[in-house]
Amino acid sequence: MHIKKKKWTGITLTKTAQKYFYNLIQKEKNIIGIKIEVKKSGCAGFRYQLSFLKTHHLKHESEFYIYENKYIKIYIPNKYMVWLDKTHIDYVTTDGINMYIKFINPIINKYCGCGDSFHITC
Repeated sequence: MHIKKKKWTGITLTKTAQKYFYNLIQKEKNIIGIKIEVKKSGCAGFRYQLSFLKTHHLKHESEFYIYENKYIKIYIPNKYMVWLDKTHIDYVTTDGINMYIKFINPIINKYCGCGDSFHITC
């Protein structure tokens, strides 16, 4: 029996987000990329969790959707792509001092009051 894999549209990153992730990866040793997950948390239900992915943590690349360009790799475990597909990621600076990663996700239908967590209805 042949199981067909879901084809994802994928994620996109702005040039500022790419530069930000590239600079993070360059500062650390043995880092092959950034891993993005969706975890239950916060008052609205979920939040994004970013972490470094080291060579020894990667068992099988087939377990991940991989966004890649010539500078960086973003790894998203396949089980989270249902919530992250078509998400646009930006790195935003406001007022010259506040900086944050902004996820523009078309399936999010509710944010908590502080904007730190979100609710998804699939």
